[in-house]
Amino acid sequence: MFTRSPFNYDRNEASNISAVAFPEETLAQQHFKEQCDINRIVAQYAKTGLVPQSPATPMAEDFVGITDYHTAMNVIRRGDEAFSSLSADVREKFKNDAGRFVDFCLDPGNLDEVIALGLAPQRAAVEAAPPPVLTGGESQEQ
Repeated sequence: MFTRSPFNYDRNEASNISAVAFPEETLAQQHFKEQCDINRIVAQYAKTGLVPQSPATPMAEDFVGITDYHTAMNVIRRGDEAFSSLSADVREKFKNDAGRFVDFCLDPGNLDEVIALGLAPQRAAVEAAPPPVLTGGESQEQ
């Protein structure tokens, strides 16, 4: 039986043996170190009474047809439900990611494979269908 004592046990060596090493370079951006220091944030709050705000500017996006957050979430939910109703092998092909599936189906170069998977009508039916009408009465073909 081994009994540890200050004379037969090196704490630094034991720490190095049991430590987890991360030899690859860190992805943390070190130039943000001061901004993330909780002591500086609390000190600034103590002086000003305000929590620091992010300097990021809001993005301007175009969400045609989506009038509010609730509508957007319902559209996403229905899309996820439709994707979940597909067969398991089709979902596995897209790693169970509805976004990958949508991106794949929207690419015109993948139409033959989408038809082969049984997710779209045959090409003759697709070509014979009239172009969809967009909001405002414009047709998609111009």
